[in-house]
Amino acid sequence: MTRRSLIAGLRAAMAVGYVYGILRANVPEIASHFIFDFAAGGLYSGIWLSGFSPQQKFRIAKLQGWMIVLLGWPLLLLFVPIQSTFIQLVGLRGAVWFLPFLLIGGGLSEDEIYGLAVWLAVLNLFALGFASAEYLWGLAWFFPHSSVTDIIDVSRDVAGNSFRIPSSFANPASYSSTMNYALPLLVWAWVSRSQSAFLRCVVLFGVAAGCIGVFLGASRSQAIILVLFAGFLLTVRKITLSGIMGLAILALGIGYVVAQNPRLQRFTSLRDTNYVQRRISLSANYGFIDAAAQYPMGNGLGGGGTSLPYFLRSEVDAPLVIENEYGRIMLELGIPGLCMWLGFLIWALGRKPIWPNDGSEFGKQLAWFICLLEACLAVTGIGLFTAIPGSAIFFLLLGWISSRPLPSRLLLEQAVGYGSTDQKPKRRGVASALDRELWA
Repeated sequence: MTRRSLIAGLRAAMAVGYVYGILRANVPEIASHFIFDFAAGGLYSGIWLSGFSPQQKFRIAKLQGWMIVLLGWPLLLLFVPIQSTFIQLVGLRGAVWFLPFLLIGGGLSEDEIYGLAVWLAVLNLFALGFASAEYLWGLAWFFPHSSVTDIIDVSRDVAGNSFRIPSSFANPASYSSTMNYALPLLVWAWVSRSQSAFLRCVVLFGVAAGCIGVFLGASRSQAIILVLFAGFLLTVRKITLSGIMGLAILALGIGYVVAQNPRLQRFTSLRDTNYVQRRISLSANYGFIDAAAQYPMGNGLGGGGTSLPYFLRSEVDAPLVIENEYGRIMLELGIPGLCMWLGFLIWALGRKPIWPNDGSEFGKQLAWFICLLEACLAVTGIGLFTAIPGSAIFFLLLGWISSRPLPSRLLLEQAVGYGSTDQKPKRRGVASALDRELWA
């Protein structure tokens, strides 16, 4: 699919990511834990065979240096045998396997991002269909009890011992987070792009399905992010009055559904300030300083418990888990690796962005805000860099907001190696779209 077009391959990979959890639960094989990994591998292979266009290479130029740093350090640690070989390999997978989505997101054009947004809206509706069936008929029909579904079976703290809803994902938290990651693209596609009435309805229903999915997954941190994201929308000047009215009606409808159903109200436990304080203290402080002092260079790849399959958990030497994504990174990549990741996140989210006024600026504002919220709340849980397919979408968004805007015509000619404008291009294999732009 990727050899046909990048967006086709990306859509195929996202479809696999959306059904990964339910496939893994119903196919009791070791290889089923790596279904999405192989889908991502197919995407990477197709891109490698097809290559990046000159425009894409220019957009991702600044990301390439960070890619070398973030890939290179875990590869060096692979040769430090602190953990067993299989644990190290799984840890390496968690550290580097989704990183190429940074470059993919950075190279996407506005039209490609729009095509991805429409597809995510369709997948959101598909996920809501599964979630509704699980809500009505119970999880046993879809997730048979096994070691793979332990985390789902113990998630019974909603409205009097009811299950949180995972839909087709590996766990309820992945369902909620993926819905939030998709929201910036869906809202941008609905507000900013001229499209047919049918596509507008699909995207709007996808937004509604994503918002309800956040509450069905019953993740409190993701509910906070959704509420803050809705407030941020009100501050963005790009939304017209009609757009605000449409989103307000949507919000009122979702609010009514949530208010009528106690199973969607787990986030209300946040009213207990003592609980919130204990939870933040446990994730942000407990064991972090001691672990940093004891393992300044980390406990080895996989030594922090990064997405280890159940059949490998017993093989970890000196297992130590901190429910804090940055603590997990520190345990696996050491203090140097943690500093590298913090440096990249500060570079991507903390600097003044340079976004062109080409129609994508509004979408990048929304993507920046959702990525910033997710990065900040990662101190209260793990999975920011290893969730399926949420982490892939997270890296796509980071790459998209960090890409370089295409320069003026003359600068673009220099960037791709053209001669003067009165000569034909000397390079072979230049994309036809760029030819038309430069030589029309």
